[in-house]
Amino acid sequence: MRIEIIERQPVKVAYLRYTGPPGVPLGRFWRGPVATWLADLGMLDCPRYGVALDNPRDTPPEKCRYDACVEMPRGMTLPGAGEATIPGGRHAVTRFKGTAAEIGTAWGAFIGAALGDPANRLDPSRHPFEHYPRGAVFDARTGVFACELLLPLVA
Repeated sequence: MRIEIIERQPVKVAYLRYTGPPGVPLGRFWRGPVATWLADLGMLDCPRYGVALDNPRDTPPEKCRYDACVEMPRGMTLPGAGEATIPGGRHAVTRFKGTAAEIGTAWGAFIGAALGDPANRLDPSRHPFEHYPRGAVFDARTGVFACELLLPLVA
């Protein structure tokens, strides 16, 4: 697993919130309500983010919250959606390519590897997130997608 340490700028986003188990049901949320919302807005190819608000190890699956986000163009607001800022700062990042059923295992391996370096400490004031850049890969036939996994670190 290749892990880089980067600095990110804050990003203003609009989001739809999902509450429920991670994995395959969350993938259906992205392909259903989120894809329809983004298509209606003409924003399917805008940078997207997935922000895990709860740790699935500490929270019952049916109560896990996750925000499916789209980067907001400057000066734009989207009615009916929440708005937030994904904070910038120091992050560990790795690339993921696989299915919704595989991403949880990838997150676990990534967190273990990133925090296994004593120079890296998790910043508890910020949430881990996925970044789906413009042109991110999704194969509807296989369910395989690509994104970056980002873990906020103390500066």
